[in-house]
Amino acid sequence: MKLLRLIHYFSFLLAQFLWQGCPLHASPGDFHRLRSFSPKKLEEFAKNVRQNLEYGNLNLRVKVRLYEPLKSDSQKFGEIFYKNSSRNQKVRAVFGDSECKVSHYKGQITKSSNGESFQINVPLFDDLLLTPQDLLLSFSWNDSYEYFGEAKVAGRPVHQFIRYEKDSINGIEYASILAFVDIKYMIILQIDFLNDVSIPVRRLSVGSFKNFDGIWMPKIVEIIDLRGHRRTKLEMLSVEMEN
Repeated sequence: MKLLRLIHYFSFLLAQFLWQGCPLHASPGDFHRLRSFSPKKLEEFAKNVRQNLEYGNLNLRVKVRLYEPLKSDSQKFGEIFYKNSSRNQKVRAVFGDSECKVSHYKGQITKSSNGESFQINVPLFDDLLLTPQDLLLSFSWNDSYEYFGEAKVAGRPVHQFIRYEKDSINGIEYASILAFVDIKYMIILQIDFLNDVSIPVRRLSVGSFKNFDGIWMPKIVEIIDLRGHRRTKLEMLSVEMEN
């Protein structure tokens, strides 16, 4: 297992070198810096990230616009309800008559959609890339993430954490998930799905943030299929705190 992860690590370094001229890819960081962080500091950082994402008490109602940038007729307007307490995350997405519910509690996921079962890794709409799994990943943290070094995303320094799992999302096979976490604010700025040679094949990227009446939230989240060069944007139009 250690040998496999070592191979993944050097494959990723090679991929960073080959991809560094691509504007879609984050600038590679100084991977040697991981030696300057003690295991205790990294454990504390990961703990704080987990607390920020999972232990806070939030109950949000977010009005959103989901669209493909180059297609004006692709727009979908809806609401996302997010509730978080005691490590229990609940996400409900409503677009017109379509509704899906996903709950994550102690590693267990339950889901329902208009009274029928659905796949969490399949897009809500055929022509747009957002899946219920994207919504959960953006707001949750898993103890199986391992520290992977420093980098920069949109000019901001981040810590990278990797999680090894073979699965698929929106028909795209991946072998691991790489999360880029802002060092100062301890929030996820980007999530990459890597194939078996550690090249990103899909990406969730926070385009900008906005203060909604005292609540800092992502303003735009972009989902990109790096193989087919398709992309979808999720724009937050308003955010309300609910009791």
